[in-house]
Amino acid sequence: MTLKSLLSHSIEAYTAVRTDTRPADVVLSDYLRARKYLGSHDRKFISEAVYTTLRQELSLERFIRIALPELSNNLTYALLIFLSLAQRSQENLLSPTSELTLLPEQTLSDLHARFLSHRQSQTLSERFSFPDWVTEKLRAEFSEQALEHLYTSLNSEAPLTLRTNTLLISREDLQERLLCENITTTFGTLSPDALLCDRRRPIFHTEAFKQGLCEIQDEGSQLISLLLNPKPKTITLDACAGGGGKTLHLATLMQNKGKVYAYEKILKRFGNIRDRLKRSSLQNVELLDSDEKLQRFREKFTGKVDYLLIDAPCTGSGTLRRNPDLKRRLTPESLDRIKRTQSEILDDYAPLLKAGGRLVYATCSIFREENEAQVEAFLSRNQQFSLLPASEVVKEIRIDADLTRLCERLKDETYLKLFPHRDKTDGFFAAVLTRHS
Repeated sequence: MTLKSLLSHSIEAYTAVRTDTRPADVVLSDYLRARKYLGSHDRKFISEAVYTTLRQELSLERFIRIALPELSNNLTYALLIFLSLAQRSQENLLSPTSELTLLPEQTLSDLHARFLSHRQSQTLSERFSFPDWVTEKLRAEFSEQALEHLYTSLNSEAPLTLRTNTLLISREDLQERLLCENITTTFGTLSPDALLCDRRRPIFHTEAFKQGLCEIQDEGSQLISLLLNPKPKTITLDACAGGGGKTLHLATLMQNKGKVYAYEKILKRFGNIRDRLKRSSLQNVELLDSDEKLQRFREKFTGKVDYLLIDAPCTGSGTLRRNPDLKRRLTPESLDRIKRTQSEILDDYAPLLKAGGRLVYATCSIFREENEAQVEAFLSRNQQFSLLPASEVVKEIRIDADLTRLCERLKDETYLKLFPHRDKTDGFFAAVLTRHS
């Protein structure tokens, strides 16, 4: 396909993302699925063009609105694609697509030159295309240099990471199996089950995946279940299960013994979890897929749950590598709303835990208000709970794997706090609590 056609498709796909309320990955997947004539190279170009633009759109669009205030939305979207690609590509992108020929007399090359000149006077937020309020909030937690490193990482592409299904295969054997399918991987540094693919791969089509030997899961996400450290033959509740990635991992850690109950308020988020359970050979998971089932669970198990995971709804600010469109949706108001929800969920589910039981509160956020502040507020309201330092909890984990690197990473740490610029994972937070009475 010609560059002109690829640019036109990229603009069309990006416009679809901007005008649809669903997450970008869902919209883009639907767009590509509806155009089966696109080859793998074409799909890769379009996907990268859309995601490159999403990572930069806040600062680019601000510049365009100032330079060409009368421009329509459709032409603005076309220019966003052009400017974002022009910054990183040596190809000649100045051959106008049908959309860009409608621009005023100002040429694309002049506009690009103006933008490059404008970059020299940009603020930190503008350079990395983050909302100003986010930068000001994070400056309380990070030095200027560390914040630049964090923003650089959040604007980069996330690796494709797998979790080994240790019920069926070892990580070493899985690595060999994948290599036989021409997929090269390296060991993760923190999770004993993680394999990092050398590049984006069609994992769903591999025999290893079809046989349930692995799941796609960020390395940081894998550590959440490890910290809960559920034992076999116990009762575990995954109270905000989402797609069930951590549910499957918890059930695996329990060696397919005992019971993991998984509840998700928004049922469609469960997705294809039943297929995943079947493929993984897990039989110790029960889905609480209705409010009625949750209520019956409460009546039976209040004060009796051994392990409770609250992977709380959050801003998702730690996942911007995968979901750059979230930048546009992040607002102080949305943060305030989600904080209230998190607080309510903690108070609602905590009574289910038995005395001596363990609770892990986790988010994929980098904001203190969703993390340490939530835990501190919860503990002030609930004197029967106390905090267990992550550095001590990790020493208690007894599995057939070397956790030396993880112990070193969490040395003297009260919480699990992961960042892409430091740990090569998504941004994650976890606190481990226990109930005394």
